[in-house]
Amino acid sequence: MKAVTVAGDRIECDQLEEGRHGVVLYHADRVVGYVPYERLERVAETRSPVASSSIRSIGYDDEEETLEVEFESGGVYRYADVSRETYEAFLGARSHGSYFHENVRGQYDYHRIR
Repeated sequence: MKAVTVAGDRIECDQLEEGRHGVVLYHADRVVGYVPYERLERVAETRSPVASSSIRSIGYDDEEETLEVEFESGGVYRYADVSRETYEAFLGARSHGSYFHENVRGQYDYHRIR
C-alpha cells in the first residue's frame, strides 16, 4: 500500500497504524514514515497478490498510468506509461512471469522504489 500526502509524496508501506494525530507507516516491521492527518491525502492499496514463483504482487495507478511489480526477492519496481489494458492482461495471465518477460521487461521506463 502507499500513503499519499497533500504535497504529492508517496510512501510505500506494508501496513499502517492509525494514531491520535496521524498514521505510522511500516515495512517489514520497521517504521518507514509518519504522516499527520492534516498532511495525508489518501492511503491506497497499490498491488494485488498473484500466484507466481517470481512475482509477489502487481498493481496499477490509473491517474499516473504506472504499473507496480513486487518480486519475490522483495524489490518493487514502477513502470511508466503502461496502459490499463496491459495491466489487466498481466493480472489475468496464465503465467505472470512469462507475461512480464514478454510484454513488460524492456518495454517501459522504470525505476526501483524499494
